[in-house]
Amino acid sequence: MELIISFCYQNMMAQSDLDLKETALKEDLKFYFMNPCEKYRARRQIPWKLALQILKILMVTTQLVFFGLSNQLVVSFKEENTVAFKHLFLKGYSGVDEDDYSCSIYTQQDAYDSIFYVINQYRQLKNVSLGTLGYEHEGSGLKICKQQYKKGTMLPSNDSLNIDVSTETAFCMAIKSHEHYHSSSPFLPWFLVPVEISFKLKGIALQTIHARELPDCYAFQNTITFNNRAHSGKIKIYFDSDTDIQECKDWHIVILQKNTQYILAFDGFVILSCFASLILCTRSIVLAMKLQKVSSVAFVTINALMSIPPSQL
Repeated sequence: MELIISFCYQNMMAQSDLDLKETALKEDLKFYFMNPCEKYRARRQIPWKLALQILKILMVTTQLVFFGLSNQLVVSFKEENTVAFKHLFLKGYSGVDEDDYSCSIYTQQDAYDSIFYVINQYRQLKNVSLGTLGYEHEGSGLKICKQQYKKGTMLPSNDSLNIDVSTETAFCMAIKSHEHYHSSSPFLPWFLVPVEISFKLKGIALQTIHARELPDCYAFQNTITFNNRAHSGKIKIYFDSDTDIQECKDWHIVILQKNTQYILAFDGFVILSCFASLILCTRSIVLAMKLQKVSSVAFVTINALMSIPPSQL
């Protein structure tokens, strides 16, 4: 009789312990899937992950705003310099492009004047430009290249034409910024295809200083093309400017040095916040895996007990 009572007591204790574990597991599962507000109401647990995520969103958004404003300054500086270059180097530029090209000319004299205008403006750049522009280096210059058909004769009055359509570079020469150029030979024969004038300039964007950022150094590779491929009596002038942003090698700005330290400190705080968020998320994943393992064991145990007939309990 005592053995039966002891056995029943042990079964009751085991069942009670199993019920307690089942209740605790249910509470853990329920708590895990609660939102931060429900967790705070249930156990007064401060939602650190939620607060950290909100803080991180605010900081990253601030960085994006700063980046957007900085990028806007870069884009506006490029566009304004391109417009300034057209006014500086294209004679008679009206301020509005004609179709897909900048402007056009119709006489040989206009062509000569336009080419020499580019050369003279390049030589006098420091005296005529309002921007922070300079030559690539002392003694640098521009390059003029002329392409034309290899040979050809044309007599419109006799309706006769003899031409080799393959092109060749008639000449390609560099003119230094301190040199004068004079052409003694016809520069624009009828079989001329394009004339390209290319030169490189450098500039510094000082407007970023007003936004309390480090100034950027720019390299502008400019190309002016006198396109006569149509041979219609109209030469289209194209202006193309490729911009390359470079880091300024030597700068010293007292006010910006302090501001740069603040920016670096803010960026460091953002990195620490992201690292803390990573740790908390990793901890949450580890807890979820442990809870999954415990739940799997509990379900296996419950299924095993439910499969035992009552007569064998």
